[in-house]
Amino acid sequence: MNKKQEQQILDYYSTADKYIRSKTHSNAHQTVFTKESDKYQWLVLEQKSQCEVEVRQTDSHGTITARDNYELTRNLPKCVGVERLCEGANFQIPFNADEINLIYQFGEQSKAETCASLSAILPQIKDSDTKQIVSDTLKKLNALSEETCAELTATTKRRKMTERDHSVMARLARAKEQAKQPTVAEGKKQRTHSKGKGDMAL
Repeated sequence: MNKKQEQQILDYYSTADKYIRSKTHSNAHQTVFTKESDKYQWLVLEQKSQCEVEVRQTDSHGTITARDNYELTRNLPKCVGVERLCEGANFQIPFNADEINLIYQFGEQSKAETCASLSAILPQIKDSDTKQIVSDTLKKLNALSEETCAELTATTKRRKMTERDHSVMARLARAKEQAKQPTVAEGKKQRTHSKGKGDMAL
């Protein structure tokens, strides 16, 4: 994991109360960030393999509340797994890609608002599979604490918006490159055209 990838992941989880790198707890396998206001709130980036990183977030009691997995790509680190701690229990709830997309689209500031906006669309959905995805997402969000739910929504939105912006920039860069290409095609056209003239002269 290079510095750019590390910073990109860190940005997804950053709030007004920023994380600071801890030289004491970091080592060759993992980078630990703590919050100035609370030394128990950690963000741990652990390199699992050359292209896999696990991100763990803890609360003020040192309990792991979030566990996400990323694949390190050349562009943006790609999130491939999302888990959040179930309130009042000692297990993590996994969220799939469809559920994460719903949280991105309908997530609000608070847990109550997010659940309300998802509940509002349920009666309008005709497709049973989609209805099931929305119901499952609601069930999972209701099982999270207010703080964990708000963090999940904020992190999801920051990540998705970065991916969207990066995608737009990538598309613009490709379009810019393609705009330069017609000169090659024009060259071919001119050659074909002149070849045609030559044939006529014969």
